[in-house]
Amino acid sequence: MTVKEKLIESITPILLKYGVRSVSMDDMAKMLGISKKTIYSHIENKKGLIQTVISSYIQKEHKEVNKIRKKASNAIEEMTLIARFNIDSLRTMSPMIVYELKKYHPSTWKFIETIHFEFIKTTIQNNLIRGKKENLYREDVDENIITQLYFGLSMVCIDEDVFDSETTPLSTRFLSMIIYHLNGVINEKGKKELKKQINNIVS
Repeated sequence: MTVKEKLIESITPILLKYGVRSVSMDDMAKMLGISKKTIYSHIENKKGLIQTVISSYIQKEHKEVNKIRKKASNAIEEMTLIARFNIDSLRTMSPMIVYELKKYHPSTWKFIETIHFEFIKTTIQNNLIRGKKENLYREDVDENIITQLYFGLSMVCIDEDVFDSETTPLSTRFLSMIIYHLNGVINEKGKKELKKQINNIVS
């Protein structure tokens, strides 16, 4: 791992926890116990830093999700393990980070829309196809429509104009959405499997 990669790895949890707007380069340097000059020797400016952090974070997230997909024994375990991973990640994030990225860093948000959102849609669609093949999801489930509905619900979950973060944390919203989604697509066999796997989400 290069010095820059180590630096990005150290800065990532700070930006995710406190938000990209409220933490200055000085703040980050103090938290890491290094000089601001050290940061600037590897990153041109804060905008570039945020782009790099988000890009790196998303790439790592995609790798973890793909690992989960490979090791999961079936479609329901896959969804519950991915949900567990996402919920744990969301609990470490500032509730304002989505708003801040959309408003103050549109180019980074565009990257999220084009790369990350398409990854989400592909993952969900493939899971629905897998679940139908494994006879865990209903045959009448239209994977194209349900994928779009899932994605639409995801966007509602992160909308701070819809939910109050103080009363309903992002991780809680996502948990409810996943349970809602799975109960909407599983068949009788799937219901039995979900009972086995539900602790992956709620434990």
